[in-house]
Amino acid sequence: MDVLIIFIILLIVALVFKRFDNVIIFFGIIDVFLRILDYIGKNTIEKVNEIINKIFPDSIPAIITSYSEGVLESILMWVYVVLMILFVYYVFRMLLHRL
Repeated sequence: MDVLIIFIILLIVALVFKRFDNVIIFFGIIDVFLRILDYIGKNTIEKVNEIINKIFPDSIPAIITSYSEGVLESILMWVYVVLMILFVYYVFRMLLHRL
């Protein structure tokens, strides 16, 4: 279910923005958001942890590992790594452009 939601969101973003760098930045923002929620869930009271863990996955790699295995998992994780490298590249490029 989580994978389907992420792919639908990415498809909508790709259709709305129509630029590759915007899709990559949105992908990175989703991952950072999920990691922040995971951190908040693990470092707050137990009731908040239960709610956050019930609604949100830990991160995009957690989604990949829970729904795939073997060679497909390796390929998807490398795609994730490449996307995160592109995310960092675009963030630095935007930062340097503004300076």
